[in-house]
Amino acid sequence: MSVAAFFDIDGTLVYHPDKKGIKAGDAADRLPTPRVQDAIRRFVANGHRAFLSTGRGMHSVEPDIINLGFTGAISMNGARAELDGRMLRSLQLSPEQVEAMAREAERVELSIVFEGPNETCILEREGFDPFYPSPKATDFEGVRRAVPSLEFTKIIFDASQLDRYRQSRYLVENYDHFDCGTAFHELVLPGVDKGVAVADIIDALPERPERVLGFGDSENDLGMLLAVDVGIAMATSPPKVLEAADIVCEGAAEDGVALELERLGLI
Repeated sequence: MSVAAFFDIDGTLVYHPDKKGIKAGDAADRLPTPRVQDAIRRFVANGHRAFLSTGRGMHSVEPDIINLGFTGAISMNGARAELDGRMLRSLQLSPEQVEAMAREAERVELSIVFEGPNETCILEREGFDPFYPSPKATDFEGVRRAVPSLEFTKIIFDASQLDRYRQSRYLVENYDHFDCGTAFHELVLPGVDKGVAVADIIDALPERPERVLGFGDSENDLGMLLAVDVGIAMATSPPKVLEAADIVCEGAAEDGVALELERLGLI
């Protein structure tokens, strides 16, 4: 049986003890456990295809993760999809949207991170403790100086600022919102969805796999879990994600991905 599997990173392949995502801890905290790394290698060695499916830009994914044997990736919550080095899908905010988001964030005093496929930039209010290593700006003009291309796909803000976000009718009504379950929230273009990107990759394969799996743990994984044949949620997922899943496995801290691949007879 040929199987393709899509794996979220943060909270699925990788466990972050303090819920602070890719900034947390030392290098070991940013990688899957040895057991999960071995499981991915064995899954690929058995003739199956493995794909990353992350909210991150690929520039922020550790090479040691990519080199486990993934032959393609969904990134930026589904705004980008690539297969064997070929880009299948690429969406981004327009410069006008970036400016509007920046000026609205300034108005409601919301500190945000603009993230794109290659660069990030923090727009921060005074006294804000940045949660993400990146160039910093205090207004839109500063963002444009830091990243002249303005090539961004989403914005990120931390959970402590949720009320500030809700004060912005523009941000609430014009962008899709994800609670990532790692102390972060994200805003993306309407229609950006990991599930659509899954379909793009599957359609581009020479043959459709007999079964398609998806492993995830947060709201930005919902589209993927619904698009695949078997959606697998980590036990640490919020209720909405658990309800959408066909299977619930142990969390990342308990090597859930490895255990489920073993139970399914794929490694």
